[in-house]
Amino acid sequence: MKNILKNTPKLLLAAILVCGTTSCDDFLDLKPQDTRTEDNFYRTEADAREALTGIYDVLQWNTVTGYHPTPMLLDIASDDAYAGGGSRTDAPNIIEVDMHNILTTNLEIHGLWRKHFFGISRANLLLSKMENIEASDAVKARLTAEAKFLRAHFYLDLVRFYENVPLVLEPLVEASEFSQPQAAPKAVYDQIAKDLEEAIPDLPETTLAASQGRATKWAAKALLAKAFLFYNGVYGQNLETGSITVDAPRTLQHLQDIITQSGHGLLPNYADIFTPAGEFSVESVWEIGYSDENPWFDWGFVHGGEGNIQPQMQGPRLQDPAAEQYQSGWSFAPATQSLYNAFEENDPRREATLLLETELEGSIDRGYQHTGYFSQKYTTANAYKPTAGQQELNWGNNYRAIRYADVLLMAAELAVKSGGGTPQDWLDMVRDRVDLPSKPATLDNIYQERRVELALEGQRYWDLLRRGINVADQAISSTQIGPFYTGDPIDYNIDFKPATNGFFPIPQSEIDLSGRLLQQNSGY
Repeated sequence: MKNILKNTPKLLLAAILVCGTTSCDDFLDLKPQDTRTEDNFYRTEADAREALTGIYDVLQWNTVTGYHPTPMLLDIASDDAYAGGGSRTDAPNIIEVDMHNILTTNLEIHGLWRKHFFGISRANLLLSKMENIEASDAVKARLTAEAKFLRAHFYLDLVRFYENVPLVLEPLVEASEFSQPQAAPKAVYDQIAKDLEEAIPDLPETTLAASQGRATKWAAKALLAKAFLFYNGVYGQNLETGSITVDAPRTLQHLQDIITQSGHGLLPNYADIFTPAGEFSVESVWEIGYSDENPWFDWGFVHGGEGNIQPQMQGPRLQDPAAEQYQSGWSFAPATQSLYNAFEENDPRREATLLLETELEGSIDRGYQHTGYFSQKYTTANAYKPTAGQQELNWGNNYRAIRYADVLLMAAELAVKSGGGTPQDWLDMVRDRVDLPSKPATLDNIYQERRVELALEGQRYWDLLRRGINVADQAISSTQIGPFYTGDPIDYNIDFKPATNGFFPIPQSEIDLSGRLLQQNSGY
């Protein structure tokens, strides 16, 4: 991350913060890069901060196995984007996600699994060592809270992707421990809520800019709201931490705390959010940072750098970049006609969200599933052009994971569902920012506002699933052909598979490594 990750000694962290639950072989054979080992490392405050940085580092990883930027894959799985790329054979694993015909041997899906368990493993290890760290109680409480926030962060994405995952809360030391059974989804979600509720009191009441990109109280409250909305929507239950029930009123109170106490707000100009100047802005409640400050060249270990591969993947394939305001990309995740049509005609968010083929000065190479619409939010804009290293590997576009507008819309939704609050005011704030008239704060209008406000930010797929499989099926399986579409119409025919309930398959290699202790998800 910018500010806190650029000086991380990554080879050391790779050696001492070893592995996920079942696939540990990659790191177990590494020799320590200096005299520090796990036995003598976790002693000082500096050691603990370095280990914490190693957990944050995993948030950046999008290439553990294959290319799997989380927001991009979620958009492709939704009705907002197709797979795209250069051709039908360019990235078959990503096309499987688009077509909802995912093989259990899909490498991108395996990469996602491994990434999240790497992060969980690192968090577990630091938490297990915290008691012996030589630091003040206040420092240890803050570092513990951040580690719990990060563990909850990794588990929330993991359980939303795969549903049936092992729940591991301690370091796995012996080989006999590496195969862990799947937990009930409720146990995982309840642990997420427990970690966040325990972290909230010890996290700072600051903006991300003031915390230098580290977790804040407000980020934890917002992440807990996301966990509740998804779990309650899919399973119809509250979250239980043992001593606290996280229900709709408690979740709404967390969101109202952000609205009234955090100092966060909306940027006046929507398009400014996704510029370098908009990073860690007052609107970002949680953001994952990237940077070109550690120039990287290694295609064999892409996530060893600090760059964000998603802009490179999503940029248009320009024939003459010198004539454009962009560098040439790989044309993955072209946006759908359905998303274009979702915006009101006078909504400035459409122009800030979508880069149209007709806006480019020169010619482009039209790739697979070409629609004429590219992401404007995470793309190869010259403003983000890397200053050093292999250009494709060093894009510094931060990912705005939770924005204040998202908080307002979550609060409006909960208030309509459960009563309390001022849902009309919160919806109006989002629309006022882009000079659109008020609309009644109904659930349908709030869901529609979420789609256009948060478009191509990796939120749509979760929103569809939590509203019900029928809603997801109707949205994703309904395909529109637009005026710029190029290629065989069958390439745009997406067929959602309700039998999977929208979850990804457990990687077959993990099932095999577990001695078939892990069971495959339904529909695969």
